[in-house]
Amino acid sequence: MVRPRWRYTRTTADALHPGTTVRYHYRTGDSLATVVERTERFVTVVGEECDGRFTHDQIDRLIEDDRLEVVLDDESHVPDDGVPELEPSE
Repeated sequence: MVRPRWRYTRTTADALHPGTTVRYHYRTGDSLATVVERTERFVTVVGEECDGRFTHDQIDRLIEDDRLEVVLDDESHVPDDGVPELEPSE
């Protein structure tokens, strides 16, 4: 009997689109956030306790280090007062 071989690949920044829920692990805890913007260079996430703009390379490193996970959740975790204005990055 031949057993099937499974191939696993890790999630990358390519999987993150507006509306995707992520769990971001930071030094003092973790928080759910929602992807609110995706450009060719950046992914912006906003949550009740965290928000940030990351390059695609930074996202890939966070996923590799198990500090960012995609969560199967259909709720928005953006605060009721809306999306904060993040400073532009070049």
